[in-house]
Order: sequence, then C-alpha cells, then structure tokens
Amino acid sequence: MTRLVCFLTVAAVALGSSPATWELSQYADFVKGKLKGVSVTRDGALVPGPAIAASLAMTEASLWSVAVGADGVVYAGTGPKGRIYRWVPGTKEPQLFATLPEPQVFALAVSPDARLFAAGSPGGTIYEVGGNAAKVYARTGAKFIWALLATKDAVFAAGGDDGKVYRATAAGSEVYYETGQSNVTSLALAANGALLAGSDPNGILYRINAKGSAQVLYDAPFTEIRAIAPGRTGEVYFLAMGGAASKRSQTAAQPAGAAGGAGVPQVTTTITVTEDAQAGIDLKPKPPASQPAQSQAAATPVVTSSLDVPGLDRSAIFRLNPDLTVDTLYVTKEESVYDLAEQAGKLYFASDNHGRIYRLDSDRMATLVVETGESEIGRLLHTPRGWLAASTTTPKLLLIAEAKSPPYEYESPVHEATGIARWGALHATANPSPSFETRSGNTAKPDATWSNWAALAGVNIQSPVGRYIQWRMRAAGDFVLRSVALNYLPRNQPPLIKSLTAVLAMVPTNGPKPQAAATTSSTYTLTVTDSGEASSSTSAGTASMLATRPAGRQLMLSWVAEDPDGDTLQYTLQFRAEDESAWKMLKQDLTETSFAIDADTLADGRYMFRLVANDTLSNAASSVKSAEFTSVPVQLDQTAPLLEAAFTGGRLSVKCTDAASPIRRIEYSINAGRWVLMEADDGIYDSREESASAVLALPAGEALVTVRAFDAAMNVSLRKLLLKP
Repeated sequence: MTRLVCFLTVAAVALGSSPATWELSQYADFVKGKLKGVSVTRDGALVPGPAIAASLAMTEASLWSVAVGADGVVYAGTGPKGRIYRWVPGTKEPQLFATLPEPQVFALAVSPDARLFAAGSPGGTIYEVGGNAAKVYARTGAKFIWALLATKDAVFAAGGDDGKVYRATAAGSEVYYETGQSNVTSLALAANGALLAGSDPNGILYRINAKGSAQVLYDAPFTEIRAIAPGRTGEVYFLAMGGAASKRSQTAAQPAGAAGGAGVPQVTTTITVTEDAQAGIDLKPKPPASQPAQSQAAATPVVTSSLDVPGLDRSAIFRLNPDLTVDTLYVTKEESVYDLAEQAGKLYFASDNHGRIYRLDSDRMATLVVETGESEIGRLLHTPRGWLAASTTTPKLLLIAEAKSPPYEYESPVHEATGIARWGALHATANPSPSFETRSGNTAKPDATWSNWAALAGVNIQSPVGRYIQWRMRAAGDFVLRSVALNYLPRNQPPLIKSLTAVLAMVPTNGPKPQAAATTSSTYTLTVTDSGEASSSTSAGTASMLATRPAGRQLMLSWVAEDPDGDTLQYTLQFRAEDESAWKMLKQDLTETSFAIDADTLADGRYMFRLVANDTLSNAASSVKSAEFTSVPVQLDQTAPLLEAAFTGGRLSVKCTDAASPIRRIEYSINAGRWVLMEADDGIYDSREESASAVLALPAGEALVTVRAFDAAMNVSLRKLLLKP
C-alpha cells in the first residue's frame, strides 16, 4: 500500500461570523490615523488643533540647520551647495542669503547681538554671515561641525570626527574641551551659564565648567545626545537617540548614486557591546593622529553607528534635575525623535512619524499637537509667530499657527473585517457631533478600486459591502470626539480543508480495533512444567504451540481543516473504488480529525476518499457553509506475492508475481541463518513479475533453504525447500 498526502492551502485570518464592533477610544487608537488641524489629547480625545500656516519648499537636496533671530527672521542652512537662505515671515518664499565654499551647512547660530554664524563642512570653518556675504570668523581644524552656540563673548562649535568642543573668537579658535568621543553632537547654555554638550557614540551629557574641565552629568543607554533644551528653573531636558535612528538620519546626507564611492569622506563609529558595557567610560583625550589633507570636494560626509538592534528603544527624553538626578520622561520604540524645545514650561518634540509634533506635560503624558505629513521633522524652533518646523530630507520650512484653525479633519486607520462584511451603524461619543463619512474596498490600502466617501444616513453606513473600511470625521467648529464604534457583520465563510492523509498502519492483534464488531473466541492454555511434560486444560492429545500473527492492519485517515470564522466543524467521510461510481459512507457527524478502519474490510485495489466539512454546529441552517476534498486514488495492497522456488544443480531459482504492486526484494536463508539478498535477473526490482537466481554453497547433510519476497506494500511471501544429500 502506498502512502498518499494531499495538500490544499488557502490563506485566511480567523474572526467570528457573528456581529462585530471596531472601536477607537484610546490615545493609542487615534494616533494611528491621519490628522489635519486636529490634536489628540493624552486622555484619548480628538479636539481642534493648530494648522500649518505656511509651507515653504526649498530647491535643495537637504535642509540641515535652522536659526531664528530676535526679529523673527528665519535662516536655513542647506546642502550640498553650501547655501544659506533667509525668510522673513509673511513673505512668499525664502531668499538666498549667502553661499559658503564648503558643500554642507550643518550648523547655524544667532548671537545675542543678532549676528549670524554658520559652519561649513567638511573643513570646520566658522563664518560670520551678513550683508549677503560670508566672511571667515575662525578655523577650527575639525572635519565637521555639527552644532554652533553663539554667546555674547564667543562662538562654541561641536566638532565631528575628533570629539572636540571649540571656542572661537575673532582672534581665532582653540580646543575648549576634548571629550574622547568621536563626535560632539549638540550644545546648549544652562541657566547658570555653564556649557552643556552631548556626544556620540556613547551618548554622554557633559557640563563644561572651564577650558579643559568637564563633568559627566549622564551616560545614556543610547548612541547620541541629539538635542539639549535647558529649562527655566535649572532643569535640563535632553534627547537621546539609538543607533538605528542615528544611522538613517545622518546617512541621508549622502548624494544619490554616491553610496560609498570614491571621494566621499566617511566617519564610522563602531560600538562593541560586551558583558561590562557601559560599566565605565574613558574621559582621557584621544592621542593625536596624523590625518591626510582634507579634500574640499562637494562630497557629503557620512556618519554611521554600528549599534542597530531591532526591538530596542529608538529615542528617549530625559530631565536632569538641579540636584543632578535624572528622570526618564518619554521612551519610544515606534518612532525616532529628532528635536525638542521648551516653551512656557512645556516640552515639545518632533518625530519621523508623519512629521508629528508632540507636547509633553508635567505628568509625562504626550499630546499629539499637529501632524505635518512630512517624512520627518529634524528641527523644531519657537518663533514669535508660532512653531517653526524644518523637514530635513524633503527640504521644507513649516510655520505652525499658534491658534486653532478650522476646518478640522481626521481620517481613521483602515480596518479589516477579514472576509466580506455588511456594514451597520457608526456611533460616536462627541460634543457637538461632527460629520462622518465612510468608504470601503477589498485592498489593504485605499486605491481607485475603493468606493467614494459616503455620508452616513443617520447613523447607518452607506458604503458597499467589502473586506476593509475606513471612516472620516470633519468639523468646522469646536468639538470633542472621545470614541467611535463601527458595527459590521462578516459573512459566514466556508471551511478550508488543507490536507487529507491515508496511511496503512500495523496494530497489535490484542489491541482494540476501532469500529469492528465484537466476535466470539475460544482460549487454549498450554503449560510446560519443569519436567518437560505438558499439561492442557483441554482434551488429551499431542500438544503444540501456535505462533500467532503479531499485528493486524488498520487504514488510518487523518486530515487538517480549519474555519476562517473560528466555527466548530463537523465531518463526513466517504469512499469508493476507482472502478465504482457511487460513494459509500464510512462515517458521518465526526468532530475529530481522524478515523481508522480495519484494512481487511477493503480488498486490494485503488480507492478514493472524500471528506466533507461543514459549520452546522456554529451557524443557523440558512447560513451553513461546507467544503469538500477528494483524494487522488490510493493503492491498497494487502495480498502477498505468489512465490515459486526450485533448486537444481546447485542453483536456486525463484519466480515471483504480484497482482497489485511491484516486487521490491527477494531473499534466501540457509538453516535459519542470515538473509541474503538475491540480485534480480534483469538487474532491478521494479515490476510486478520478477525472477532471481543464485548458486548456493550448502553445508554437508540435510539443509533447509527458506525464500521470501516483499512487494512495495511490504507484504511478504515465504517458501521453504528441504534439500537432502
């Protein structure tokens, strides 16, 4: 008998076919949607929010730095052409203000006396920009400058590739402090006038008290201190980023087609994580190293970090208290936070999740203030006219209005109903209630095949049946929306039969035979005593012991089936021979996924089996679904082959035939010795009729030669030859 395994695969996700409800009522639910002029409060409500008052696209590849003067004028540093733009709020677009010799303007700063400073990279030169021209203010010798801080007395620069903080004046520049890190990534001035600096790749926050003198305030479990925002009462907020975010952000500067190419300077930071990682840091300055002359070609530096472990925190916001204790205010694994700013006692930060801007209140709960729709917001500054957000990789300046600005719109995430569903009512908890629309379709992302937006008829959804649905809220005035519940009824789906397996198995003869009728039997007991005499409980006679067959055969049928709605399935099993037309019942109303029958009840031949599955036990009669699966023919062979054997002239000749399956093996044994495989006369056992011969070396005297043959179903036939001298 051959083994048959049949597979049918259909993908599905299980949900019940009874009425279901999709509800949005929590902060985590609402932030998955798209917001236009709408904010999500920390307690999970949609309310009117600020709008984008101005959106100013720039014709540059990258927007790296932004600074705002006391008069509200905005300056933007770009790359890779070293251009600096100036935008006066209220005008239509930024104007080119100056061009640096270096390709990238990673840092800008405005001094208390309204002077603009810019850093060109690579090269580390600081310029004073004014009158549409840039003049050299100081040369630091750094490869890159990531941040500038202009005070009334000097300009501080954060050095890249050397980890140094520089202090520059009109008289020149000096190394103010060497961190021993690869990069100084951020600078700020504390309320008491102390200089604060953040580093990469160990994510350390420093307080530099004087030239060459510093104190480590915090060693964060991140690779980079991205931004520092001193508070009004002595506290310091700072933003730390992980390796994954740092890598993506900074490598974005590389021009298209220049991946790792010649002429592109690269600074690679390698983090080695060991058992005692972060156990301590080395603050000693790095030894000086000779470096080749730096090319001033218009290539973009690439700063990368090798620490990129999925599942770890991507960004975190900390607060350094005046007593030097540190509190963790916000941690996220889902998005990268690129900048933060403090305003009126509240903390604001921007991320790469649809360019969102959040507010963090004193209770450490985040409020989603505005969604810009950009890929990421790299810089966030407060201006007299509102918040200024800079989209870095798609260069654009966005002015966020301070006041609420209608119209307001919220678009929910797409919801999947698994199968085709009929939509019911949409109920909203709102005051006053805004207007709602829905649309539906059969693709995971809305496209041209979806229905158009359709307004509700009262509370009833008018969109056509479909697998996916989405709702949209619109309002022209104040509102508070706390929850939305959408009801639907998925259509009952038919079961899925994935596989059917038929296997002929051996079972002990004294074991139970499922489905077999009870039979009568007699028992014969034979006892052999230590004297060698046999006694019997039956009538007198010559006693003998019968060697019984150790096992019988059962045809084991098993299957794998499932229901997309999670319904309980019921099965019917049928069979017929290949030359028959009518299906015969084996078993019905089965809830198990296997069934066994005595193989002797089926004669040798080719059989097919049919499995019918239905969900009657979980559904009303009008909505019951069923599925069936028919196997390919299964060869059943339980009859041993016919075996003929003869011994003539010292040669054993064997002929074997089988009506159902090929012969697989012919062997002989002499005097119950080991079995010896005979070679087929045609060289291979592959037919229903085979012959074999072999010359035997018989021992002296009488010899017993036993021959056996196996067919493909492992049925065995035996013959014996008693050979006398």
